[in-house]
Amino acid sequence: MLTKNNFLRSVLLTFIASTSMSYAETTTWNFATGSGNYDVDNSGNAFGNELSIDSDDDGTAELTIQAWADTGCGWNCDPDDQVQQGFASTNSGGLLNYNLDTPTGTDPLTGEEHVIDNRDDVDMMFFSFSESTALTGIDIGWYSGDTDISIAAFSSMPTLSGNTWVNIVGQSIFSASFSNLGSAPYSLANEVSGAVVEAKYWLIGAYSSVFGDSGANDNSSDKFKLASITTKITKTIPKPPSEVSEPSTIAMLASIGLFLMWRRKKTA
Repeated sequence: MLTKNNFLRSVLLTFIASTSMSYAETTTWNFATGSGNYDVDNSGNAFGNELSIDSDDDGTAELTIQAWADTGCGWNCDPDDQVQQGFASTNSGGLLNYNLDTPTGTDPLTGEEHVIDNRDDVDMMFFSFSESTALTGIDIGWYSGDTDISIAAFSSMPTLSGNTWVNIVGQSIFSASFSNLGSAPYSLANEVSGAVVEAKYWLIGAYSSVFGDSGANDNSSDKFKLASITTKITKTIPKPPSEVSEPSTIAMLASIGLFLMWRRKKTA
């Protein structure tokens, strides 16, 4: 005999089986050599390179990283406001940016300072994810002077090479600046993920007012290495195959009401 509790449980299971479910997947991407889960492919030693992370070793990178800066046409040339790709690398402090302000014919590693800074040019790291993701945290590994940063998110691949930061920010769906992050993990949960900003492409780098002014940015030179970032992806578990059709589910739910009405009338 089907009791009231068993009947309700049967209907509930039927409803769950016909519904998809969502959950959040949080990932911390470590860039500092020696970190517990450091797995950055740092091969290649030339301008225009790309770092990659393939955490599950399936042959497809979940994240690729490039270095960019508004270095114009390179070493000692004007105008110096066009964005060009540099050389991305890592060390014990985190991500590094060797921009194009390096004498022609020399090794990138002997060029301008490798840290992410805004001393002469604004250095940025470009992150390309395999899925849309929210940026929820940043960890500065090493810094000197100050740690104001700027970020931007893009729903599609932006045009970077030869552009200006102003025009690049114009392509973004979100941009902002944050002051004095220091060397401890900094949560962007309220400022970024709270606004439900998810994107496949992100820029993170030294402070530039064109990305936005938090109201507390000072005039100190920002100079740092990026140790890690934390991201959050919203994923959906698809509705499992079921022999119960949606109209049947609706009919079952309607029958609950009829059953409860009958019970109420019987016990009155």
